[in-house]
Amino acid sequence: MSVKIEWKIFTAETQSNGIWKSNSPSLAELLNAIASPLKIKDPTPDLEYSMALLAVKGLPYFKITEISSGNAGESWSEIEQILA
Repeated sequence: MSVKIEWKIFTAETQSNGIWKSNSPSLAELLNAIASPLKIKDPTPDLEYSMALLAVKGLPYFKITEISSGNAGESWSEIEQILA
């Protein structure tokens, strides 16, 4: 699974190795500091989605814009609650 977040011209995407990639090296560095797998405290069935949720909590102007594959199921309701 891959999850993409965006804000204006900035985009970032989770990778299966637990590292963020971005069109901005500074944003990738920030996300790797605030939304890395080490920052997720609860067990999760989907690490990349949990990283993205943590990122949009820490950077509220960002929004999850794409989930490439996997079963998000209830996840979309969580996204709506966070962004509301």
